[in-house]
Amino acid sequence: MLRQLKTFIRFTQQDRNLVLRATTALVVCRVRLRLQGIEKIRAWASRRGNGTAAPSQLAWAIEIVSRRVPGTTCLSKALALQHLLSESGHRSELKIGVDNAQEGFVAHAWLLFDEEILIGGGAAEKYKLLAAWPTYGAFREADPDKQDRHEFSGSV
Repeated sequence: MLRQLKTFIRFTQQDRNLVLRATTALVVCRVRLRLQGIEKIRAWASRRGNGTAAPSQLAWAIEIVSRRVPGTTCLSKALALQHLLSESGHRSELKIGVDNAQEGFVAHAWLLFDEEILIGGGAAEKYKLLAAWPTYGAFREADPDKQDRHEFSGSV
């Protein structure tokens, strides 16, 4: 724990702020997943803000924090990152896939920004898409030529 604190202190102030925001988002997400319905969680994850953080920085912060928060799942990481991206005015799409080729039923969640997987991409291609949840509302786009690419593409 002392080593982790020393590492945290060596971060720039901007990185420390990102890690604190990611910690809050991940903990809030985990609590909401236990207590609320998915539509309320999706609305929280899509709430638009005026932040300025870059998507890659936000993904980095979620990855750092998720290693230290017990019980973190791919779904909680993807929803927390979607929330942080939305707060910074970025559109994203959370995808959930299933794979029943292994023993039993396995599900996985990952998050895309500008058609690239930011989080959860290690084995995303092996899962059959079950649902895709884009953020709501008007957001800044990474590329203005791709204004309508985040349309709903699945259902639960």
